[in-house]
Amino acid sequence: MPTVKYGSTVRVHYTTQRKNGEVVESTAGGDPLLITVGQGKVMRGLEEALEGMSAGESKRVTLPPDKAYGRRDPSAVSRFSRDSAAPIGGSVTEMQREVVNQGTSDEFSIVTTEKGVNLDRNPHLAGEEIVLQIDVVEIENT
Repeated sequence: MPTVKYGSTVRVHYTTQRKNGEVVESTAGGDPLLITVGQGKVMRGLEEALEGMSAGESKRVTLPPDKAYGRRDPSAVSRFSRDSAAPIGGSVTEMQREVVNQGTSDEFSIVTTEKGVNLDRNPHLAGEEIVLQIDVVEIENT
């Protein structure tokens, strides 16, 4: 039976969870993701976990930040005072967070608090261990 190796093109379903079990992203109920292992277009830990798997096989792995969304970079956070951010919107009564362009290389978060606004260019799961459930649907080439 063929197995996934470097250069293989595979279709997979996956679910990404935080360590507390919160589901962050999933292809379940939709189309599987098409991945060519080694192209670096998905998390390194996902590519590594796929190697050696066969069609129909499932696996659950925990990825450290370095193999998932990377470590948080404090220099990627810009802080603005509430006064300088006032034109952005009305009053803020609680912390608000919005992730923009999620899942792309242009992803960033805007976090608004009573003190001001933080523009965070780190991926929203940077610095976190994540749990991946991986299901190999098919191997297109090996």
